[in-house]
Amino acid sequence: MRVFSILLSILFSSSVYFSQSPISLTFSNFPTNGDTLRYSVAQLSASINYTQTGANFTWNYSTLVANSQGVRAYKLGLLTNYAFFFTGLNEYGEKIADTLGAGPLTITNYYNFYKKQTSPVNAYVVDGAGMTFSSIPVPSYYSDKDELYMLPMSYPKYDSTTFKYSTLASTLIPIQYSKTGSRVTKVDGWGTITTPYGTAQCLRVVTTQYSQDSIKNTIIPIPFGFANNQRSYQWLTASSKIPYLEVNGSLIGNNFTVTQIRFRDTYRNILSVGELSNETAFSIYPNPVSEKLIFNINKQNLMAKIYDAAGKLVLVCKKVPSNGAKNELNVEKLSPGLYHVQLTESNQQFDLKFIKD
Repeated sequence: MRVFSILLSILFSSSVYFSQSPISLTFSNFPTNGDTLRYSVAQLSASINYTQTGANFTWNYSTLVANSQGVRAYKLGLLTNYAFFFTGLNEYGEKIADTLGAGPLTITNYYNFYKKQTSPVNAYVVDGAGMTFSSIPVPSYYSDKDELYMLPMSYPKYDSTTFKYSTLASTLIPIQYSKTGSRVTKVDGWGTITTPYGTAQCLRVVTTQYSQDSIKNTIIPIPFGFANNQRSYQWLTASSKIPYLEVNGSLIGNNFTVTQIRFRDTYRNILSVGELSNETAFSIYPNPVSEKLIFNINKQNLMAKIYDAAGKLVLVCKKVPSNGAKNELNVEKLSPGLYHVQLTESNQQFDLKFIKD
């Protein structure tokens, strides 16, 4: 019996150890042909601590507030408008914009191209870009590819790589853009992350681009150069394909300024203050409100969470009181300002904003 108990103890300890081991990421964990990956852009918040990290760490960003959504869609380079230029079976295009610029400098169908590279090193790289100018598809390539992730990726890991890129030097496109520099990528933590999307095992990655960029007019070739240093804090999981969460920003000296927070997500019905009057199926009023906030929706099991402008959770109501075809919530004790309310009922979620007088 004692031997059996010891064996059980060893098995339990081993299972705990392995369940708490860091994940390892390979090519299969990054985007491929046909992937359509939704994300939400979160409200910037000074209360979000993105610098803490460590081994077997727990990150909780469940209070992030979604302001808007987007989709990152990937397909084989052979299936894009630039099939002649990006032909590899490991080459994937992502449309960044339908239109960029204006007037004579309008560019359409702008794609970034990524490659699952196996030589000279295993890496997920940025290979080039495709753009259409005056109805003519124009490719541009990295002469020194930008290795976004060296694979396999595990904890701990440190990589330093270089890159060089330039758009086509031609009178066809009167502006030429180029950049050269280095990328430092560190896997500095692993553990569990929670966002409004869910909870998953992850690696925490910090990637910093140190770049010297230049722009010149091909008619008057006098380049204008500037530093372009960018940093991204990312939490990567085995199934999300794109970062589960990423905090992006600019780096000037040692000062990092957050410009965007976005996380992997599902579809959300996100309405702004100005859109409420146009939403017939669901609305809230009065807005601004001083005492009772009315939800014009006939639901009996409605849960509400209210966040302030900094993304802090300030009020939770697990069952919003129902009054006939309406539900109402007393917000009299909230301080004046802009708030975000997240309403959940069954498998539906509504995200709206209101102003407290």
